Order: sequence, then C-alpha cells, then structure tokens
Amino acid sequence: MATILITGGTGFIGSNLAMRLLERDKDTKVVLFDRSPDLSRLTGFDSRYEAVKDRITFVQGDLTILPHVLALFDAHTPDSVFHLGALLSAGAETNPTMGFQTDTVGSWHVFEAARLYCQHAGSDPIRVIFPSTIASFGSFIAPGALVNNEAIQMPTTMYGVSKVSVERLGEYYTRKGWIDFRAVRFPSVIGASRGPGGTTVYSTLMIQEPFRTPSRPYIAYVAPDTRLDIIYISEALDAIVGLHDAAGNSLKPERRVYNIAGIRTDDGQAPTALDIKNAVVALKPDAVIDFQVDPVLQKTSVSNLWSCLEPDASHRLLVRVQRMILDGPGPGASWPTW
Repeated sequence: MATILITGGTGFIGSNLAMRLLERDKDTKVVLFDRSPDLSRLTGFDSRYEAVKDRITFVQGDLTILPHVLALFDAHTPDSVFHLGALLSAGAETNPTMGFQTDTVGSWHVFEAARLYCQHAGSDPIRVIFPSTIASFGSFIAPGALVNNEAIQMPTTMYGVSKVSVERLGEYYTRKGWIDFRAVRFPSVIGASRGPGGTTVYSTLMIQEPFRTPSRPYIAYVAPDTRLDIIYISEALDAIVGLHDAAGNSLKPERRVYNIAGIRTDDGQAPTALDIKNAVVALKPDAVIDFQVDPVLQKTSVSNLWSCLEPDASHRLLVRVQRMILDGPGPGASWPTW
C-alpha cells in the first residue's frame, strides 16, 4: 500500500487532497502532518470520510522543528510528499518572522528530511509536490498582463518571498539528485471550508456566506472593480495531482514549476469582485453582498492578472460558482462555523 505524506494536511487544500487521493485508490493511505489537530474539514465529508478514515494517520507537529520532520519520515516511510504546510499570506505579513520560519525554513526541513531518508534507504529521490503562488510575481508584472512561466519574480510579501525561495531550493535539490521536486503556481483557491486565512479570502466568502442557513450578508473589503485570478478547489487538485502522477520523462528537465490558469469571465478576463457578486445573485437573487474598501486589505489582496493556459468553457465563472454551491462543505455537513 502506497503511503502519501501531506504536510498542512488538516488545512483547506490538504483535506480536499487527502479525500481525492484516498477515494481514487483503495491501495493508498495518507499521513497528515499539521500543527492543528482539527479534522473537521475531513469529517465534514460525512459518509465519504467514514469510508476512508481507516487509511488516514494524523501526526501533530511543527515544520519549524527539524526533529519533528525527521521523525515523520523515519516512522511513516512515505512514497511521495505533498508539501502544503505554510503560514498563509495574511499571517505571514502580520508575523514575518514566523512566516519565514514556517514557510522557508520549514520547507528546507522537508527537503532535508526527504534527502536523508532516501540516501539512508538507498532509494530513488522521493517526489515532493509544492504549491507556489501568484504572489510570487509581485508588482513587477503590469495589471492585466499575461505572465509566462519564466517571467521575472519580484514578490512584495513575506509569503511570496518564501514561495520563490522554496521554488529555487527545490530546483537545486532536484539538480543534485536529492529529491524529485515539482510545483504549481496557483491563483487564489476558492471552495467550501477554505477558512478565514489569506488576504484574498473574500473571493470565497462572497459565495459562501449567502448560501448559509440562514443566509448571511457579506461585506467585501475590496472595490467592486478589483480583479483577482481564482481557481476552484477541484481544478486545483486536478493540477497538483496530475503533476504528481506525470512520468518524469514527460517533464522538461529545466522546468519544475508550472503556472496554472484560473477561472475566466465570458470576456476571457479574471473576474472582478462585482463579477463574483453577480454570479452569486444569478443563483440566489436575495443574496446581500456589499463593498466597503479597507485600504490595507485592498492593497495586499490585489494580485496581478496572469495566465499561462487558456481555460476552456468549463472554467467559466458562473459554472464554477454553481459547482461550489452544489458541492458544499461535504455531504451531510454544514458550512464551517468560524
């Protein structure tokens, strides 16, 4: 039975990824490593969680503590790693020291543990999959510009700086033959149970809050014309799992990191906050969504529009909002209560 390690395993993407991996292959088990023991994002899948829970192991630990990470590899001998653990953008800006320790040093701990584990076992380099971010490009790219994979990265936040550092470190470890590093650069990921973290969370809450029972009004902290590249969680998982599964000889040797395109409106643009509101109102006419700009959050949440792929019709905004509402937080579960 294959063992897959997911750092940040109880988080938004980690929990959804665990369910995807477990449901697609009954011969897979997952080890979830996280500081938070809150499994509610997983238990919210109700009967689906019950069907796979015997193949889930949770380990509470801290990426910033190297012995925790070394012990994780020694005890659970993973076959591959999805390194999702991180302090998100808002938290890393509030506490940049913790952001650096968790996001940069913690990633080095994962890479070192993987290197030592494989060298001691005499095995091939382990596959380590990493989610980078649109924030890695910073303000160097003009708003509205398409960004190719090798565009210059000049991040302006600790979160973005850490992501770029880890990209380069992963490439270095791969050139050395120590790990098989692969990464995607995501737009802002939306979906049920995302939680309040991150500077772009309004993009999820504008959809989620009106569909609670009872419905809640939501005031977005950005201007209506604020554009944001977003991607729905299921498409994000398609990208990261697909990259994990790809044969090594199908990847360009010099390219370990890939831009991932987001949702588009009918004119081919990334949606504005008003576009998101209109998509919600089309499905729920009594939804109450207003705008009240917070200058600090507005500045830190604006991401430059970029894309390396041309999304097809299935990625259109209204279709993805419909799917998010239909998917909900998990069968038989309520929307998260935070």
